[in-house]
Amino acid sequence: MSFVSKEKTGEGVWSVTAAVDAEAFNAALDAVFERELPKFQLPGFRKGKAPRSMLEKRCGANLFFEEALDDLLPALVEEAVTASELELQYQPQDLDIKEISKESGATLCFTVIVKPEITVGNYIGLEVPAPPVDVTEADIDARIEELRRRNARSVEVEGRAAQEGDTAQIDFEGFADGVAFEGGKSENYDLDLGSGSFIPGFEEQIVGHMPGEEFDINVSFPEEYGAENLAGKPALFKIKLHALKTEELPELDDEFAQEVGEDYDTVADLRAGIRKELEEAKAKASEDRFVRGVQDAVAALAEGEIAGEIFQRRAKRNTDLMAERLQVPLERYLQYTGQDEDEFNAMMLERAELQVRLELALEAIAAKEGLTPTEEDIEADYAELAQEHQAELAQVKFAVPREEITRGLQREMALKLVQERAVKTEAADDEADGAE
Repeated sequence: MSFVSKEKTGEGVWSVTAAVDAEAFNAALDAVFERELPKFQLPGFRKGKAPRSMLEKRCGANLFFEEALDDLLPALVEEAVTASELELQYQPQDLDIKEISKESGATLCFTVIVKPEITVGNYIGLEVPAPPVDVTEADIDARIEELRRRNARSVEVEGRAAQEGDTAQIDFEGFADGVAFEGGKSENYDLDLGSGSFIPGFEEQIVGHMPGEEFDINVSFPEEYGAENLAGKPALFKIKLHALKTEELPELDDEFAQEVGEDYDTVADLRAGIRKELEEAKAKASEDRFVRGVQDAVAALAEGEIAGEIFQRRAKRNTDLMAERLQVPLERYLQYTGQDEDEFNAMMLERAELQVRLELALEAIAAKEGLTPTEEDIEADYAELAQEHQAELAQVKFAVPREEITRGLQREMALKLVQERAVKTEAADDEADGAE
């Protein structure tokens, strides 16, 4: 068995040709014949006793070619890859038998995706934007108004007509072509005026009416309305307005502050607490944005040939993990979210490319800096994995190669190094908005 040649066929992709000489191939055929003969029976012979020549004459001279090559393949591929001096990212694929016979042996080709050789540019002192952490009085006011709305109580409106923002309690019945239609009737229905939850024009025509009034509303169903028998048709609704309710916000006083949180005695305490919460939230958002910026910058430093299939495999793995986590088929998820499948796949591929480039760049930095985790770090990572998956430590060590743990920790060490030496710059307004 021998390595014949290698040829680069694409970015990070090689075709390797290997050969098995006639002697080795025929030895493999002999071994297969001895193993498989008991399964055959020819007329005039007991089962498993037919001569090989007669068996090949009846079934073809190439009867055991495939089984013989299967037996030889693992060692053949391993020897050829070693001799080719290529470091593989994945197992060889796309096996193609070019020639096979007893006289000449076998010649075959297979495709390999090589591990990318990555170099990185200067990763010291990267300038990365981070949103500011300033909290303004307006920010605090907005959060307090949110708390007031959350604690609002519903009160009945008296002495005025309906207006947008009210909740109207109504009876209604709809007619199309003078005939009441299915699903067009309800009693004591609470409708939030201005919510846009009913047919366009419906809620607006309730505004201005007083509780106790009965009146008609004329609207037209949208052309794309779900019920085909009503789509685009004019309709009349008979309305009875029973009552109006509106939300009453609590007074902003010390009593409100005490209701919001047990740590607050006064409005001043509340404002101070909100300021602290917002500062912590903005600080975290700023740090998260900074870390993502560092990762993006490092990924962009990766230089070298990377086979497109590496990105595609990562995208597929990410998609499979996502579907497993959501516990719904991808097709159903896309329906729920209204996403186009091609756009979704393009997004996942882009995300996968960023992940792969980042990992390779960090590994290159770790190698350049000589970063190596301690035995204690490796054991701690194994223990964390075991706890996360609620598995025995020995099982985790069997399932996850030590090299994989080591590489992961090296990447973490490299990222930490780059982050510590990066320079935070002030983010532009649009970057700051996007981070919150």
